[in-house]
Amino acid sequence: MLQAELDLLVLAFQQGDQAALTRLYQHFQRDLLRFAQWQLQAPFNTQAVAADLVQNVWLKVLKRIQRLEDPAVFTSWLYRAVRWEVADWHKQASQRLTDMLAEPELLVDQNPPVDPDEWSALLAGFSTDDQQLLRLFYQHELAQQDIALILQIPAGTVKSRLYRLRQQLAAQYQHALPATARFGDVGSDSPDDQTRGKDHE
Repeated sequence: MLQAELDLLVLAFQQGDQAALTRLYQHFQRDLLRFAQWQLQAPFNTQAVAADLVQNVWLKVLKRIQRLEDPAVFTSWLYRAVRWEVADWHKQASQRLTDMLAEPELLVDQNPPVDPDEWSALLAGFSTDDQQLLRLFYQHELAQQDIALILQIPAGTVKSRLYRLRQQLAAQYQHALPATARFGDVGSDSPDDQTRGKDHE
């Protein structure tokens, strides 16, 4: 979806257009679920938990959409909201885990972790922060400016880290590149590559 079309949908949503909300939901929902599920830690990284958290985010978006002054930052605003929602859930999960350890019977019938996707194997050698940046850029196809807003780091830091990580990815996993061919040649882009959003859709 082109950025201009996305901006118009956000503006219409702010004016109460339910059809615009539906289109925004359909456009973002699948990627937001993947983003939330990846950030959840085993054994809680299930589709059900991710779906609940993303649903909470949409409910908050409904209440707070009028506070958004610039529709162009809607994407980063949405992803950052998911990031915060997962972080809050982890804080609560720590207490729940403490309670379960105190009462072993509560551990019965817990959902097992989901199988890792191809990215888990491909990025296994990278730190959590580096994995998050690479997933946002390649798997979620977000622009570097949006990633900077989501991760709350300078855009220049995103650019330099991404350039370094792409070189490492190409060098360390060259034998696995055919499995990720849909993302292009990860080692060929220059550090000035600024955009990789969803304009191609």
